[in-house]
Amino acid sequence: MSDEFSIRMSGDDGLAPPASLFAPRPDKKGPKTIAILLIMGSILMILVGWGDFRNSMADDFPDADLDAILDNYQNQEINITAEEYQDYHDEVRDDGAYSVRGYTLIFGGVLVLVGGILLFRLNLLGVKLSLAGSTIGLLGGFGGTWMMAQVSSEMLPKEVTTVTELMSYLCGVCMAICVALAALPILNASARAALNEKVHLVNEEE
Repeated sequence: MSDEFSIRMSGDDGLAPPASLFAPRPDKKGPKTIAILLIMGSILMILVGWGDFRNSMADDFPDADLDAILDNYQNQEINITAEEYQDYHDEVRDDGAYSVRGYTLIFGGVLVLVGGILLFRLNLLGVKLSLAGSTIGLLGGFGGTWMMAQVSSEMLPKEVTTVTELMSYLCGVCMAICVALAALPILNASARAALNEKVHLVNEEE
């Protein structure tokens, strides 16, 4: 008697199960949730960028904003005069820091906004636009804020420079999260299967 044996299930014709049986099921809810978060983040990017764009065009820092900033520093026992902060504003404007952060956040924010809308419609192009926009925002946002910190270190008290440096790190972290969110739909197999989903009709011959 042979030592070899085999087990055959009833109705087993020796064929392997179809690969589609183990394929990930398309997840439409995940990409749409991410799209909503990206749209909300893009609006914040555009608002911050617009504020920097306005400052890059302004000869003087707005009085209302200046009073709020000076009051905040005084509450922290940091003494800064209006003239010192105006000089800081002029130097940041002339150095191009406002322009770098403003233009990149506006442009990147628009790309993320359009990408988020397309992603909500499960269009793969939305992922690419969101990735591009968030990457531009990451580089420009961090770079522009870091330029402001360098100017601050030369003109303002050390405590103000420390706050500005922390803001640059915070900006970088927020934009890095945005990049990760934008990339998530193509890193997750179920979410990727839902993008540009198409229905294929297969005719089986008997």
